[in-house]
Amino acid sequence: MSLPIADILQHLGLTDPTPTLLFLNRLLLGWSRHIPWESASRIARHQRPGTPQDYARCPEVFFHDALTLGTGGTCFESNLALRALLRAVGFEGVLAFCDMKTQTVNPHCAFVVTLEGARYLADVGYPVPAALRLDPHAPTVVETPVYRYHAVPVGVDRWEVWRRSGGFAQLSYWLKGEGVDDATFRARLLRDHEPDGLFLDEVIVQRVDGDLVWRYSEHKGLVRRTIGREEPIALTAAEQADLPAALARRFGMSQALLAAALSRTPPAGVWP
Repeated sequence: MSLPIADILQHLGLTDPTPTLLFLNRLLLGWSRHIPWESASRIARHQRPGTPQDYARCPEVFFHDALTLGTGGTCFESNLALRALLRAVGFEGVLAFCDMKTQTVNPHCAFVVTLEGARYLADVGYPVPAALRLDPHAPTVVETPVYRYHAVPVGVDRWEVWRRSGGFAQLSYWLKGEGVDDATFRARLLRDHEPDGLFLDEVIVQRVDGDLVWRYSEHKGLVRRTIGREEPIALTAAEQADLPAALARRFGMSQALLAAALSRTPPAGVWP
C-alpha cells in the first residue's frame, strides 16, 4: 500500500516537496501543528482484544488515522511514519534508538536525515518541531516554538539532546546515531504494545499552536506552554461535563476516540 502523499502534504499545509533543509523544517513544524503527539489513540486501540501485532500501526494506517481522525501517536509509530513520508519525497536517513533517564531499554527513537553530507535530527516523536544539526565535534542549536533544542556531542555517534525555555533546562535524551535495521525496530515497536508498554496508562495530547504549545494530560489537565512558562487552563463546568468533546474541539481529534481512551472502554467503528 502506498502513502497518499498529496493528501498528507495538504493536511500538513505543504506543497512542492523537495529533499532540502528548508522543506524538512517546514514539514516538521507543520507536523507539530497538525499531527499531535498523543497517547489517546493507542490507549483506545488497546481496549479491544488483540495482540501487539494488532495494536501496532504501520505508516499507511498511521496516516489514515491522522487524516480521518485527527490523531498522531507516540515516538515509535510517529517516527516510523515520518521516515516513510520523507523517503517517499526523496530524503535519505535512518531510524535510531535513544536512551532516557529510565530503566526501559531504548525507550525513545528518532529519524536521522542526511542532507549534503550533514546529518540532522528529525524527531516528531518527542516532538522537536525543527531539524537539529548533528555535528560530531561541536554543540548545535535550533529555535522552535517555546523551546530551544541543543545537540551536544558526547562520543562517536552519540549526542545529548537538550531543550531549554526561559530558565527551564532539561536533558531530553541521548541519541545513538547508528541506524537500526527494520526487524530490530519493529521488534521494539511491538514490545511497546505489550501490557507494560509505554504511554498506555495516561491520556496525553500535545499540539503546537502558533508560538505556544497546548498540552492535556490526565495528571495535570489542560496547560498552555509559552517561553519559560506553563500555565494551567481551567475548564468550564460544561467542558468538564463532556471532556471528550472539549478536547476534540481543542485538538481537532475524534471525539469518539477520545471518549474510548478516557473511559477505557472499547471504541466502535473508530478505525479500520
